[in-house]
Amino acid sequence: MTHRLVSVVVVSWDRPDWLRRCLLAVGQMDHPSFEVVVVACASGVKVAELVRLPVAKAIIPIDKPNISVARNLGIGAAHGEVVAFIDDDAVPEPTWVSHLVAAFDDPSVVQAGGVTLGRNGISVQHAAARVSLSGVSEDVPIETEAPSVLSPSAKAWPRLHGTNMAIRRSALVEHGGFDERFSFYLDETDLTMRIAQAGGTTMHVPKAIVHHASGPSRFRSANRVPLRLFEIGRSAAVFHAKHVAENNRYAARADFLQERKCWLLRHMQGGTLTPDDVFSLMRELTKGYALGTTLTKKTPSFSDKVNVDYVAPEAASPSGDVSLVVQSTNRRQILEKAAQVVREGTRVTVFDFTATAQYHRVSFSDEGYWHHTGGIFGRMRRDEPLIKWATRAQRVSDSLASLDGVRSAGPLFAETEQ
Repeated sequence: MTHRLVSVVVVSWDRPDWLRRCLLAVGQMDHPSFEVVVVACASGVKVAELVRLPVAKAIIPIDKPNISVARNLGIGAAHGEVVAFIDDDAVPEPTWVSHLVAAFDDPSVVQAGGVTLGRNGISVQHAAARVSLSGVSEDVPIETEAPSVLSPSAKAWPRLHGTNMAIRRSALVEHGGFDERFSFYLDETDLTMRIAQAGGTTMHVPKAIVHHASGPSRFRSANRVPLRLFEIGRSAAVFHAKHVAENNRYAARADFLQERKCWLLRHMQGGTLTPDDVFSLMRELTKGYALGTTLTKKTPSFSDKVNVDYVAPEAASPSGDVSLVVQSTNRRQILEKAAQVVREGTRVTVFDFTATAQYHRVSFSDEGYWHHTGGIFGRMRRDEPLIKWATRAQRVSDSLASLDGVRSAGPLFAETEQ
């Protein structure tokens, strides 16, 4: 296991409950040498102060919602050789940082990213990707679970996703951190593409897994309906001004606006937006793009030194792993036991399968344990049949196999209580 110090930066704006959950999971990671830097609004600061972590933490208050400014503050306060980034509405698997940081044993590797799972905790939301100079991303098929180099193609460059990435701090400083004109959207795309263009090796690490719930924010509702697009339009304009040749920018703008319009129309067809909503959001998007074109000559500010006091570790590191299996008559007792074992300092996974064909889900509870739910006969992966004949023990065994090297560095064994 690589023991180099990693600084984990978490930015949060007006999502204190999500931040608390994120920090609970971060505190269960198995890497032997990391610190946590929380950059948050007032409500997030209060939560960060209350969550007891087994590692040192720094808390930096912010009064404006700009993710690039916030991440730059986190970089400036970081002591680690490597800086890892995760969103406040995401939770890492316990081995997340250990897998990511191992990629940096190769001195040519400058940045690394893993696999981000969606709200059901199983389906892939983001994995290996490249991005064109106009900001259009494309998935890159990866056939192996081993770490692999993500190379550029003829027209696209490696890019990482901001909720699951790690970058050498020296490279962050060299490249001036995040461009603070990107207050939201394309911020990490711009930075990681610039690093790749400069020749830095990008590594894709499939077992570095984060669960991203895509929580509600001022940009989207709880069911992911867009609420405002001004910042997205502004960031797109800045990205195009930086990376698209001047004679191609009109086409890039047209393609971007058309893609967003189609996205909004799909929401309208699904009943989540009205025609008036689509008109209003498109007008907002266009205004944001127009403003973004006026920001292109401003020099982003970045300081690689931010003075902040660190709080010493306030809890013991997790002492190991326990897996519990819910039977038909003891669900309440098992969940209560899981919460208690977490409070005692152990990582816990609960397999809570019912005699149904419900789809499987994986979540991280507010009490701090991993909760696998669904039907004994339901499908775990979306490429499986709708109904799968099996026993509870077989489904638990399948789940344990899927967690090999992810939930714990060592093997996991399930405990069954009557």
